[in-house]
Amino acid sequence: PRVHAVLVDGDVHQVHFRPQDEDYFLVVMVRATPDGWEILGARASARARVALSIFSETLSADDITRATGLDPTDASSVGDEWTRPGRKPSRRTFTRWTLCPEGDRPGEFEDNLTRLLDLTQEAAPRIRALADTDSCDVSVTVGYCGYAEQMWGVPIVRKDLSRLAALGAGLDIDLYAGGPALAE
Repeated sequence: PRVHAVLVDGDVHQVHFRPQDEDYFLVVMVRATPDGWEILGARASARARVALSIFSETLSADDITRATGLDPTDASSVGDEWTRPGRKPSRRTFTRWTLCPEGDRPGEFEDNLTRLLDLTQEAAPRIRALADTDSCDVSVTVGYCGYAEQMWGVPIVRKDLSRLAALGAGLDIDLYAGGPALAE
């Protein structure tokens, strides 16, 4: 297996591997010692993708970028060509504008949510103005992919709930559990 990412927490290195055909991570925690690497343990870790998504049938992605003052990590506009495997190319019937600052990088759900809200805090009134119109649907979307035998919750601290409300955004959490059963 290949290393997906390494997160460093003090002197502990959390080495993330992604099991074949799975969306969660296997994490091996190690520490450097004078004699080499000491293995501290291993655990499963969910992949928690957290994004601000804005959809519109009338505004373009450029319109949304101008209105928010933020650059998306991914965007497509009404009329853009859309190709999907095994299907004929078609045209988009809506605009999809997404800001996902952590991308596919490992991290805890609550940390990824806080990071997104930190990045959108100054733009919150502008995002709220879009959300309050009939032309946009604004939501924070979460794709939480965990190991079926070791699923956690999706905690949201009060401060982040307030910041989420300030965006005028809905919250869409999709939970996925995968992986083989543990041996008995």
